Amino acid sequence: MAGQPLPDIQMTTRTELSAQQQAFFDRLRSGKWDLPNGIRNLGIKPHEWLKDVAYGYTRYEWPNTGDRDIQPDRVFGGWVAGLSDHIVSMTMASALDDGEWFTTMELQTRILRPVPNGLITIEGRLVSRGKTTGLVEADWRDDKGRHLARITAAKAIRAMSELRPGG
Repeated sequence: MAGQPLPDIQMTTRTELSAQQQAFFDRLRSGKWDLPNGIRNLGIKPHEWLKDVAYGYTRYEWPNTGDRDIQPDRVFGGWVAGLSDHIVSMTMASALDDGEWFTTMELQTRILRPVPNGLITIEGRLVSRGKTTGLVEADWRDDKGRHLARITAAKAIRAMSELRPGG
């Protein structure tokens, strides 16, 4: 109804990691997390590269030495997608409640310019989080601040027991 005041709705917005996720990120950052084969085989080093994590946010710093290049100063696009999937996944993980886990439904990788050698900063952020889905983005920037890539991922949120039997 036009002109009617909106009801006063009390909404709780969480801004901190859940206890489960705090413990997970503590293990990840300490190097005590048993890396899944796919992460280990790709050479992703979250214990070294993850610099900041908060609810719905991660910041990674990847020291690109050229060992992932397809040509000089041009990283292989598959590597960009692989590392990005890990980063948006950790960003989603930061926004989970106790007892929840997730799986990737869609990953879109847009490489805006060649990814050069040097320090690459990748920031992930939660765009939207519902009961069963989350939308996450990540942006890649070089040490000059140039925007290199934009990643968008849709995540299916489920009970941990459904996706990770046994914990």
